[in-house]
Amino acid sequence: MILSTHAWLQRRLLPVYLVSGAILVFFPYVYGLGYLCFIIASAIWMLERTRQQLERHIDLRFTQYEELLFVGDESRLVLVVDGVDELNRLGLPLRVRLKASSGISFPAHERLPNVLDYEVDVGRARHELVVRAEYRGPAMFEECVIAVTLPFRLGTYLYERPIDTEWTVLPSLLLHPPVGTKRLALGDRPHLASPLRNPLQLIGSKPYEGEPVKEIDWYATAKLGRLQSKVFQQTTLDTFTFALDLTGPSGYTLHHDFESLISQTAFVTSRLLKEDCKIELFLNRFNEDGTMLHVPLQEGERGIRFILLQLATIHPGNRFISTDAFTRMVERKRLKQSHLVSFNQHNLYD
Repeated sequence: MILSTHAWLQRRLLPVYLVSGAILVFFPYVYGLGYLCFIIASAIWMLERTRQQLERHIDLRFTQYEELLFVGDESRLVLVVDGVDELNRLGLPLRVRLKASSGISFPAHERLPNVLDYEVDVGRARHELVVRAEYRGPAMFEECVIAVTLPFRLGTYLYERPIDTEWTVLPSLLLHPPVGTKRLALGDRPHLASPLRNPLQLIGSKPYEGEPVKEIDWYATAKLGRLQSKVFQQTTLDTFTFALDLTGPSGYTLHHDFESLISQTAFVTSRLLKEDCKIELFLNRFNEDGTMLHVPLQEGERGIRFILLQLATIHPGNRFISTDAFTRMVERKRLKQSHLVSFNQHNLYD
């Protein structure tokens, strides 16, 4: 903790004031200056003693309710101030300044949403703050400064405290929903059923028995000369391979709207896994060991969480694989019995 105060109240000047006071107090006509030096030295000593007391007693603790947030979600954060009794005894106000990364913001502070200047009520130790997830990726507090203001404009105690509170902002499941959902869900094979839209597959026809008009098989009716209705069965389309290619038209650089591709992948992944499908994911990004990112076959709520966490770690500074090389690697490593679904620049705005 440091003290920001006037130049003549700096701690390093304490010996100067003591020596000057001890000398001047014995000389006539200037002994008043000697007493003034002693008064200033006493003030410096009191300021230093107060600083030591604050260092021993004042501290902050943060408790978060959620560690995973979707874009646009709000979450509560509990701020616990230790040593409020000492502040109340000294009669000193306390302010906390928090600066967040671009991933989160403070809704109550619209002018500078990433900075919160909060005046702490020293009458209570527990305070609740609200944070909002803004952008996909890891989010944290970059700066936390505790400020205790002294009366009579004598200065301010400043204490910069490190904080290990972090969030992971997952890609939105609402932004940029893919219009071509059926084609994406089916991959390259022409099927008449989709787990996202209609899990039933047409297998034939039968004599009409009062079914709804939309279930009449007009093709079979025209062929046989009598009214026929469609016969359906549950589709077995349940295993998918997602190939997420974030490169742009050149095939090498990152696409300018890669966030939409990530949102599309997150949206379709959550929908299919909720329909008891299984998904493996390939991403044209290099791992730290130089291999391509491959998420093995996932299913259920655990699979949704794992894939969304992988999508949340994508950063423009990562190393990406070119489109041609990525296509060859996916064809070589993917499950052959699964249906390939490509998320790339070609189906971005379907």
